[in-house]
Amino acid sequence: MLAGDAENNLAAVALVRAAVADDPDAGLLVMSEHGALDNRATSHFIMSLAAVAGRALLAANGFNVEKTVQVLSRWSAEYAEDAEALR
Repeated sequence: MLAGDAENNLAAVALVRAAVADDPDAGLLVMSEHGALDNRATSHFIMSLAAVAGRALLAANGFNVEKTVQVLSRWSAEYAEDAEALR
């Protein structure tokens, strides 16, 4: 299984949440903060990856946006705790 570190996982969840919530400004902010806009091909790949991940989560939750956002919120809390424990 692929797994990142807690801080990058937290950012990834924020990016997927932006995709689910159809909030491109939030998504671009997350990508900008992590240097993901420096390369056009990379930024397009990351946007596509977030969109597909968001769609998969929506499908897994019956296309219920509120339920999907709740799942992402739980994941964010877990990754935030992990990141804090490493500091």
